Amino acid sequence: MNFLKKFIFFVFFIVTLKSYSWGEKGHKIVATIAKKCLTKQVLDSVNYYLKGMSFKDASVWMDEIKKDASYDSMKPWHYINIEKDKTYVAVEEPNVVNQLQAAITTLKLSGTERTKDKINLALKIIFHLVGDLHQPLHDGYAEDRGGNNIKVKFISAETNLHKVWDTEIIEYDNISVKKCLKYINTMTNTEKGNTQIINVVSWMNQSRTYLDDVYNFENDKINKEYVQKNTPIIQKQLSLAGLRLASILFQNFSRK
Repeated sequence: MNFLKKFIFFVFFIVTLKSYSWGEKGHKIVATIAKKCLTKQVLDSVNYYLKGMSFKDASVWMDEIKKDASYDSMKPWHYINIEKDKTYVAVEEPNVVNQLQAAITTLKLSGTERTKDKINLALKIIFHLVGDLHQPLHDGYAEDRGGNNIKVKFISAETNLHKVWDTEIIEYDNISVKKCLKYINTMTNTEKGNTQIINVVSWMNQSRTYLDDVYNFENDKINKEYVQKNTPIIQKQLSLAGLRLASILFQNFSRK
């Protein structure tokens, strides 16, 4: 059975099960979806390199280390700034695109270069940055720091636009693994199969197509209509992130 057939089979299988950056909840949704897609052999291999850390914990590791100054160099890895109507140009300065690409490349190391510590770190980076890349404001504009500088009222509380998309819509509308699996169940086999194509720049560009929706509100107010319109986008992005994370893991840890 080739990769595409295996991948579609496992995606079809998981959507029949009951469910037990983005903020913590969003990242853990992504990790859980990925875990449900994988074979036992791949899970065993990934777990070996995670050294006892769960998928969920790996997905939030990069956020948890922000309070440790020794990891300050990683702070720019969570996002990329591209001006409106401009296209991506590769740069040397670290950002979510080139650091995710580098971590995926690390998984392909072999021989003496492939140490457990190197693969462990690469996995923790991948688990988190795949999620971040699919949050449109992590691929946003420098002028407002990805929406962090845009103060809004969400229903009635003071907050900022970035936090609305990272956390507050997910919590308010109770977006869950179960709801994301329902979305996956509406995807065609071709759409599911396309998630095996690992193209970080393409994923980033797709995420940026939702920025017009993100900024489509008036008078600094995020109302229920805005939430209703954008909840499906968030569910789609979390679902795609989970499937694409699974694809990275499957392609790098399955036996040939």
